Amino acid sequence: MKKKLNTVIVLIAILTGSMFFTSCNNYTPEKTFEIAVLNSNLLSSFGSTQINRQLESEPQVYDDATKKMVPSSYYDYFQFQITELEKRQKTIAEIKEDDDNRELLAASKDLFSYAIAKQKEGYLPIAKMQDEKIPAEQIQKAIADFDATTEKDINTKFTALMNVAKAYIEKHNINAKVGN
Repeated sequence: MKKKLNTVIVLIAILTGSMFFTSCNNYTPEKTFEIAVLNSNLLSSFGSTQINRQLESEPQVYDDATKKMVPSSYYDYFQFQITELEKRQKTIAEIKEDDDNRELLAASKDLFSYAIAKQKEGYLPIAKMQDEKIPAEQIQKAIADFDATTEKDINTKFTALMNVAKAYIEKHNINAKVGN
């Protein structure tokens, strides 16, 4: 009985905290910067670098039931990574937009939307090829084709975010440095 009561108390605390957190999403400029800009580091190896690194490692996904990483297909492994980006994108979208942060949030949303869409279009078919044991030459060609069609746009969007971020940190005197 005591265990059930503790579980209920913990669940109530989590729900209350979640409701408080989502209702009070007026973030400081520092927190807005952290969410909108620093999360973009997850995209710093977008394309062939990230794809090849993931294909060279054992595919694993997080299992909620066991609370640990478990073996998976490459497709599920890549999908897991995309899902994590979508969670970050959702956090960015939850920030209350105002005149001060509008340009920063727009650039961040643009980068994440593009990256997620392209990963779904490119990463997942490549992962499926790996799962189906398609010859490495064909997989590498698909990766090269992916880079050829996305590299310029992802770099442009990333640079746009960094340019807006520089102005934002200067305006708010945030102790951070960004680079292109």
